[in-house]
Amino acid sequence: MKKTFKLLVCLLALFMMARPVQAKTIDHFHGEIDSDVKLEDNVEGSTILAGSNTEMTSQADGVSFMAGNKVEFSGESEYGVFLGNSIDVSGTVNNDVFIAGNIIDIKKNAELKRDAVIAGADIELNGSIGRNISIYATTVNFKGAKIDGNVKLYASNIEIDDETKINGNLSYPEDATIKLSKDSVKGEIVKTDAIQSEDNSFVTTMMGKFWSFLSLMLVFAVLSLACSKLFVRMQKEYDKFDFNKGLEVFTKGLMILIFVPIIIFVLFLMSIGIPLALILLALYFIIMYLSTIFTGYLIGYKLWQKFFNNDINMLVVGIFGLAILFVLNLIPGINFIVSALTMIIGIGIIYDVILKKLGSSD
Repeated sequence: MKKTFKLLVCLLALFMMARPVQAKTIDHFHGEIDSDVKLEDNVEGSTILAGSNTEMTSQADGVSFMAGNKVEFSGESEYGVFLGNSIDVSGTVNNDVFIAGNIIDIKKNAELKRDAVIAGADIELNGSIGRNISIYATTVNFKGAKIDGNVKLYASNIEIDDETKINGNLSYPEDATIKLSKDSVKGEIVKTDAIQSEDNSFVTTMMGKFWSFLSLMLVFAVLSLACSKLFVRMQKEYDKFDFNKGLEVFTKGLMILIFVPIIIFVLFLMSIGIPLALILLALYFIIMYLSTIFTGYLIGYKLWQKFFNNDINMLVVGIFGLAILFVLNLIPGINFIVSALTMIIGIGIIYDVILKKLGSSD
């Protein structure tokens, strides 16, 4: 009996001494890239999480960017950008949110308090939207969702149950298969033009850009590990980057973009020059592909240098810059200009960082 009493006293003392572990606060921009990433600490700023599995349960006072095969967001953020194969959202986004993936599930307790744009193959919406929402999908299923604004659907298969409440207008393609309770919509119900063929649909284009973005991230990750000195050299080369320096890089890239194909063409006219022409052609296409990575890294590095005072994390900087280019390329009207500038500037950077170095006697 005495031993039991002593044991109970010890356990009670340990319980009273134990203190709950509280999440710490990160008072700067936070970035984390790994195979599995879980953020439980509050961030007084924006955050980037990238990995195979990414999860966020805490609060961020800026933009939360999450990318991975499986993305889970149950925290709170001012703005949200979620990209992945499987995306689950059960948290709160106080302003606008952009979501792109394959299978997307907006849970019942999710609160997207302003506008939302969602693109995916299969989308299920259970939570609440504070204003307007646009959805690009193959299949979209509303289950008890609450939308205060308008709903624009670009989908082939649509189902809206009786518990869903749409306070604004609803529009959907005239050729869509739809199951709808009219009591769910307070505003007007409008049929829009038929969806384009699958090959030309927005969803197909969006998914193509998304997988291209993931491929670029993978190539950059390999380059940053295998050739980290390239990006260190790039940081030194462009530590000070003004308009004149930018114009110089642009000019170099434009000259290479124009004159290298001419040289290749001339070499092809000479039988002796065909092998060299083939090598140059292969290098030309490789450089054009890598140009996006180098431009993205430059953007990420300069923004990091300007706004964040903590140490440079090469992986995070590169992913940050590539994410900015990805978002800009989604904006109609400027995406062509962004793509052209990205390629030209990237080629100029590759000349400064790699080609010029190879040609020097150092």
